[in-house]
Amino acid sequence: MCIVTTNIERQIRMWEDLMGFETKVKMTIPDGDDWAPDVMAPRALLEDLYKVPGATATVAVLLSKEGAMIELLEPHVPTTRQTPPEQLRYADTGIHELGLVMEGIDDFFEKVRAQGYETQTEYVWPCATMGKTFLFYDPDGNLIQIWEHGPDAPAELRVG
Repeated sequence: MCIVTTNIERQIRMWEDLMGFETKVKMTIPDGDDWAPDVMAPRALLEDLYKVPGATATVAVLLSKEGAMIELLEPHVPTTRQTPPEQLRYADTGIHELGLVMEGIDDFFEKVRAQGYETQTEYVWPCATMGKTFLFYDPDGNLIQIWEHGPDAPAELRVG
């Protein structure tokens, strides 16, 4: 999952301090002009991807202890605009939630609230016998869903 952000440092702090991820790579791209095998993101590739001459960005790759990976990307050219909050909700198409499975959801909910992140509800809610969940907003307003499997959840639903 790649999250485009207006402030990569703020996002890195959230993913490290709140979510427990570790930054493995942080760099400005492009990191070369040629298609050399050791160049991660040459200028021609970035301009082709972004469709903007002179495209640049800062990218960070973070990993959790369990092996989950998240990419954070702050484009500089073109300048990143914050998506209006109403377009991050459920009235527009697109991916609106990043879901993560964990144990200890109630304590994590309290940690999220204590660190000042907005939650979609004031509580963790049950999903029948499958588990319980809540959603909160990252610094750019994206929804992150936290899920904890219930003891009676079907085995085929257990992905974490």
